[in-house]
Amino acid sequence: NIEQSFAKLKGGIFAMTKYIPKPVVADILMRSVSNPHLMGMELSYVGIMFVDLKGFTTMSEALPREVIISILNEWLTSFTLVIHSCNGTVDKYIGDCIMALWGAPAECTNPEYWACKAAMDFNDTLTVLNTTFAARDSSLPKLEVRVGIHAGELLIGNIGCAERVNFTVCGSTANTAARLEQLGKVYGVTPLVSGDVYKIVRKDFLCIWIDTVLLRGYKTQHTHVYQLVSWKATATAAQLRVQEGFRQVRNAICCLEWDNARSLLDQFTTDPAYANYGLVITQLLVHVANQHAPLIVSSTPSHSTREVTLDDLCSSRVGSAVSAENAKRQAAELEHELARQHLPGQQDQQ
Repeated sequence: NIEQSFAKLKGGIFAMTKYIPKPVVADILMRSVSNPHLMGMELSYVGIMFVDLKGFTTMSEALPREVIISILNEWLTSFTLVIHSCNGTVDKYIGDCIMALWGAPAECTNPEYWACKAAMDFNDTLTVLNTTFAARDSSLPKLEVRVGIHAGELLIGNIGCAERVNFTVCGSTANTAARLEQLGKVYGVTPLVSGDVYKIVRKDFLCIWIDTVLLRGYKTQHTHVYQLVSWKATATAAQLRVQEGFRQVRNAICCLEWDNARSLLDQFTTDPAYANYGLVITQLLVHVANQHAPLIVSSTPSHSTREVTLDDLCSSRVGSAVSAENAKRQAAELEHELARQHLPGQQDQQ
């Protein structure tokens, strides 16, 4: 009867929203009435985030399957609720990675702000999750994430074939956000946002310049990389000191003042405020040792006769204030990434 058919239809639509973002489902229903052809993409300005669970592969090898599934589901649920509360849409889950959008398919003003707010709110969510997991089993590892955020124009819509259609995004904006998330492995800090995002949110959030890099897959377009640290109103004196310190290093590199840049970086190694920035310091020392100014996109030749390796940083010839033990450890963690020219990366996101 009609009542039963309507109940089944309602149940089917509800089930569909578990697999597809609700705004996309609503759009499909509207289009199917007037236009059965659902293909097509539109250019839209969006904020995009990739958030990945650190060490998930190692965790999945060490823990029983049912424990891994429980942890993954609880983590995805908690972070999805944060994204939704910040006006975002989860586009898809990619294993232990979440891809989220602001500005599509649902409209959102100031997408950069809301994406960064979600990243800040993740901290409290992780604290609650880790407390819950520790109370359940003290042997469970502490959850940590890496986050990359960028904003720009993307092609958004439905692509596929007559039998199967998928809502997705296409464009370099998505690739940049994915690369920023991966850079968290190289620099040991997160969340990382692009310079474009920083320009919009710097009045609300404290951001620290980390480096300027040529991301994998890009030939000429350099990306300024910033760490999203805290709300500006709650920034600590130590955080402000780190922000100013790296700003001075950036200016020194821009002006090709290599001795000044090296002196600043060497000072950082004895300042407790920089304790979490060891890999950042190591990477910047590589720039300085090679007299490589990534901020200056020009054909200016380097004055170095050879490129200094990470092992050189462990000797007194380069960055003598960096202890051999710390530099060796940092070099071992970073060498694998640098050997493949910054990032091994995932396959390009759609």
